[in-house]
Amino acid sequence: MSRLTLTGVTAALLCSAASPTSSTPPPGHALTADGPPAFGILGVPDAKLGTTWRFAFPLFVNNSKTTVRITSVRLDDVPTGARIEGYPLYSMKDTDGYILDSLEGDKNAPGTRDMTTMPDYADKPLVIRGHQDSGDYYFMVTVRIVGHIKKHLTGCRVNYTQGSGKYTQNVRCEYALDMK
Repeated sequence: MSRLTLTGVTAALLCSAASPTSSTPPPGHALTADGPPAFGILGVPDAKLGTTWRFAFPLFVNNSKTTVRITSVRLDDVPTGARIEGYPLYSMKDTDGYILDSLEGDKNAPGTRDMTTMPDYADKPLVIRGHQDSGDYYFMVTVRIVGHIKKHLTGCRVNYTQGSGKYTQNVRCEYALDMK
């Protein structure tokens, strides 16, 4: 099992790699996903029944000139055996970086943060100004393993408002809780 933590500086550099374009995207397509979750698979090769994992959603970049307010996120495809317990929103300032995964109760592993003690900002929209990124904030999904999981969790759905419109946008993400 590998753990990866990105500092705020590293995460900012990743976001800047997907610099917003100068053209205006069509309504409902303002966001671009960035960071490791947008391009790879996060997960563990030896998931155990009864454990609870948290995985980072991609970072978001607003490619439009109008402010976006992300009101919620969720996964589209959750296989049998996985139960979603929440979608917390964290600040890299509180978590000492962009935490890509976390096993609840595993306080002795190097790089582990006890995410249950971190402030959760999901009760308010995540505001991303025009042509900016999500800054120090990132969403995670909390998944409890309640049965045998045979496929990956996929499909990050983002609900947001922009101006007077309400939009839903899907971005790529994939999380593996492989069981032997």
